[in-house]
Amino acid sequence: MEKTSCAVVGGGPAGMMLGLLLARAGVHVTVLEKHANFLRDFRGDTVHASTIRLIDQLGLGNEFRKLPQSRLNNIAFPVPGAGLVTFGDFASLKPPYNYVAMMPQWDFLNFLADAAAREPTFTLLMEHEATSLIFDRGGVTGVRYRLHRDAEAAGPGKYGNEGKLHADLVVAADGRHSVLRQAAGLRPKDYPVPFDTWWFKLPRHATEKGAAGGIVPAFRNREAMIALFRDDYYQMGYIAPKGDDMRIRSEGVERFRERVAAIRPDLADRVGSIRSLDDVHWLDVRLDRLNRWYREGFLCIGDAAHAMSPVGGVGINLAIQDAVAAAERLAPALLRGWVPVKYLAAVQRRRRMPTVVVQTVQRIMHRAVFVPLFAGRRTGAPPFLLLVVRHAPMVRRLMPRMIAFGPRPEHAPIFARRSPAVVMDPATTKLEPMTSPSHAAIDTATARARLLELIKELAVVRGKVILSSGAEADYYIDLRRITLHHEASKLVGQVMLALADDAGIDFECAGGLTMGADPVGTAVMHAAVDAGRNVDAFVVRKAQKSYGMGRQVEGPSVEGRKVLVLEDTSTTGGSALTAVEGVRKAGGNVVAVAVIVDRDTGAKEKIEAETGVPYLFAFGKDELGLA
Repeated sequence: MEKTSCAVVGGGPAGMMLGLLLARAGVHVTVLEKHANFLRDFRGDTVHASTIRLIDQLGLGNEFRKLPQSRLNNIAFPVPGAGLVTFGDFASLKPPYNYVAMMPQWDFLNFLADAAAREPTFTLLMEHEATSLIFDRGGVTGVRYRLHRDAEAAGPGKYGNEGKLHADLVVAADGRHSVLRQAAGLRPKDYPVPFDTWWFKLPRHATEKGAAGGIVPAFRNREAMIALFRDDYYQMGYIAPKGDDMRIRSEGVERFRERVAAIRPDLADRVGSIRSLDDVHWLDVRLDRLNRWYREGFLCIGDAAHAMSPVGGVGINLAIQDAVAAAERLAPALLRGWVPVKYLAAVQRRRRMPTVVVQTVQRIMHRAVFVPLFAGRRTGAPPFLLLVVRHAPMVRRLMPRMIAFGPRPEHAPIFARRSPAVVMDPATTKLEPMTSPSHAAIDTATARARLLELIKELAVVRGKVILSSGAEADYYIDLRRITLHHEASKLVGQVMLALADDAGIDFECAGGLTMGADPVGTAVMHAAVDAGRNVDAFVVRKAQKSYGMGRQVEGPSVEGRKVLVLEDTSTTGGSALTAVEGVRKAGGNVVAVAVIVDRDTGAKEKIEAETGVPYLFAFGKDELGLA
């Protein structure tokens, strides 16, 4: 009987990234891909800044940057009466993550496959098409697959050209038309989309080659077009009302060439390369989302969980972020050989908010741009967007970050991280122990999952309450039930230390405003000692003492040292801001603010704006079931 710990169906960006991350945790993972290779035209080509940062955290940045690619520096739209208006200038972001990389998806997938192949617990099965699920006692226990011709010739199993793969968990990453999602009885909610896209190629002249500075869509009455840059051709997308495919094809190739030339006169000299409408590939654009992404033994991620519109080109980025969140939450359970349903639910809770945010923005763009375009009322972006861009500086700063990183970017789990030296020299036997996941890293992921359970069980109190800020809420998070708890306290130290490490925050002292931050600082100090590191804790009084040594910051001196300001939770950011001010008066260098739970009430934005340092949180309120 064929058996694996995790069967990932679909060798796209989400499936390959999940396979790589789980293999680095030591999980036996098998990825099934129905095609013989990744060479398929007209796939998304954007690798967003959050994904580039993830690749760097995995120790693969040097290899990634050697791949053929161009840099997308901005997003611009024509606005009637205003010409081209830049809505997202990535140059405003902090280097080196101030661009979106454009590269053929097959290069990116081969890159991930090569990196995963170095892990001894990773298996990639090409030409293995998943056809259905295996059930036992109501739960999913594996997947049935069909071997394609070349795979069968290479050695079919005992089932002839069909086989079974049993697994502790099956992950469907098989796209918007997911066969396994349907087999699992999961049905998505569809949202209306006003357009479809027809993809085709046009040649690039030698004089036109070079890095792409941006993507500027072209609009014409009731139709539009975009162009993506390849080495020797343009990948073109013709956009027209949904349901027009039969009409377009009935009009013939010559009429289609005329449409292309009318929208892009600068490319009219090469439309003859469209030999027939067989060269034009129709994409049925869909926007949908599962209400529930999982059932026992089964999970959907990426387009299988939420099909995205091409607007913004963010589908690949969201799918990869799903894979990271899934790997971090599922690896410890997979290593134990059993994945409780609550772990699968935790993946959906983590990724639901960014999915809803992005899809909501896409639906607004559909109504604001494409519906008026196809009705003949407007060509280009609506004028109100110009007003927002010109007169709302916060929006100008926020838009490029939202496009490049998304609403909730994920960081590589600690167990998946490698130094570039180790990755670049896989044959070196002396470094082999460093390439396997450490028990401490896996323990951190387990600690996070257990801490989340304890917070939901012990700290979340429902009912009308008045918070310390004076605001009213219908729930209260009493984190002192956690930070002073015999089991949870140690978990707090592990999780908060890992949170700072994941964000690349180097610090020597940890603490905050008494008394909520006091046990958090102590827990981080002890976790650091357990990890062989020297971190001192400190306490910030609400005001400077008028007696004794007259100090506001108690404990080992913070003067000239890098300081992580802590808090258990924050509503308005007031306590953390008081602590930052006190530490800075004492000569400390505050490098970040970190809280256990973020209530999503504006503290992050206020703290980052007023202190100029990053605000980190271990758990969002959605993970606590409070969204």
